[in-house]
Amino acid sequence: MWLVKCSKKDIVCLFYNKIVYEKRDNIQATQYQKIVDVCFAKEINPGRYWKTQWRELEIDEFLKRYKRSQRFKDR
Repeated sequence: MWLVKCSKKDIVCLFYNKIVYEKRDNIQATQYQKIVDVCFAKEINPGRYWKTQWRELEIDEFLKRYKRSQRFKDR
């Protein structure tokens, strides 16, 4: 089971229509449903820019690397 670029409509559909699974697939199915639940609760989908502290950290780290590379180029 894969969740790749599900639209907002897809996430809503998956949230309200819980998956049916066999007993042997319990672990994988519950992990899948947890991801759907988080995507629904946080409104995570490809059409939305998801702002979090993690995103801010990524930007900060990118800027640090960029400035460091510019200093090396100047030398």
